[in-house]
Amino acid sequence: MAIFCPLSPSAQVQNAQAVLAGSRRFRDSRDMGGMRHFISLGIALLALALPLRAEPVVIFAASSLKTVLDEVIEEKDLDAVAVYGGSAALARQIAQGAEADVIILAHKDWMNWLDAEGVLASASRCDVAGNALVLAGANTAPDLDVLSEVDVLNVLKGGRLAVGQLRSVPAGQYTAAYLEGQGWLAALRPHLAEASNVRLALALVARQEAPLGFVYASDVVAEPRVRRVFTPKQSDYPLIRYPSALAKDARDGAEIALQTIANSHAIFSRNGFLQISQDDESRCR
Repeated sequence: MAIFCPLSPSAQVQNAQAVLAGSRRFRDSRDMGGMRHFISLGIALLALALPLRAEPVVIFAASSLKTVLDEVIEEKDLDAVAVYGGSAALARQIAQGAEADVIILAHKDWMNWLDAEGVLASASRCDVAGNALVLAGANTAPDLDVLSEVDVLNVLKGGRLAVGQLRSVPAGQYTAAYLEGQGWLAALRPHLAEASNVRLALALVARQEAPLGFVYASDVVAEPRVRRVFTPKQSDYPLIRYPSALAKDARDGAEIALQTIANSHAIFSRNGFLQISQDDESRCR
């Protein structure tokens, strides 16, 4: 049974106003929902219309290049990220699929190996700089006149001679070639502290954990706590070059980045590296 209760005129007016207000809120809600949908759609379309920012070029480089390459990237405003390490370790990582666009190593043998593995872009190899082998000591150490292994042992006084790993680290390979050629390697081998890259060998000398170390000329420029105390003749060890190449699947911008690095002669020179003549036919392949 339904019971009907008639409303007074004032109550009827209030009720009508409430119904109109509810209707207006519903309409406004629908309008705002539509507006929000329209704005979201507009933002999505705008995002699609904007150009996507390219990912930075990834550079795998020998550890001895860290100081100079960091400067090149900053001064030339390269959109690039550099990964540093021993040339052997980097080469193995690249061969196993590590993402690299530009490759700069410290020994042609490792670049030859990568070429044989089929990971390099064809006709992209070129040497970007050279270097020299030096014997480094603490920044207070005197110059040495090294005529035999005995002169080195006298300075070591039971300490260690810091070097890169003789078999796999380029600086160690150059050192081994020099010591072998001089006939000193057998006597000095028991006194070696072999590091996994040349910058670690440099650090041993800088921290005075090793009295002497064979490193690159550029390493001495980069580390104020050490100085060169003896410089071997460059004819007594293989030519030191830094071969570079593009990876086969290098992303856009990699070629320009590599050209910029190769043309940064002044930055390389002030960091102790040697320039390679543009007329040197062996520079590129």
